[in-house]
Amino acid sequence: MKSIDFDNIYNILENSFEPYLHRGYERQKMLLNNENYNIISYEENGEVLGFLSYWQVEPNLLFVEHFAVNPKKRGSGIGKKIFNDFLKLDGDKILEVEPPHTEIDKKRIKLYEDFGLIFHQNEYYQPPYNTGDEKTRLHIMCSKNLSDDDFNNITKNIYNLVYNTNVEGI
Repeated sequence: MKSIDFDNIYNILENSFEPYLHRGYERQKMLLNNENYNIISYEENGEVLGFLSYWQVEPNLLFVEHFAVNPKKRGSGIGKKIFNDFLKLDGDKILEVEPPHTEIDKKRIKLYEDFGLIFHQNEYYQPPYNTGDEKTRLHIMCSKNLSDDDFNNITKNIYNLVYNTNVEGI
């Protein structure tokens, strides 16, 4: 198991995402045993202030699953530091974002565009994390332009590895 302060990371996760947007504590903790799952965290004085969890989906593709900063520290630059550390890793980067309906959604998309990611209009649904939850309409952002075939192949790999389902299953 990877050496991280999982309990504090999970606390930030739980306070930053609705329950339908993450696994429960035990299922999330089990991911630490998965060689394709990784977490970058930022700590000061022994306190976790933010984290980014990602998957090695393909040899040259990293998928951000969760990225959050302690609500008390938002706006302090910690998120930019974590994301910049992530961008230094080898491989193309990909993540999910909400459709640009609200000002917060638009601001988040703009932030990722400032980091060099490209917003893709393709239809995409995040599979449910938990039994009984619904799929969630999102968009993909990637560090490169994706053809429709690339988009479909990458999302199929994300569905299989991250969500343990297939395209037909959502």
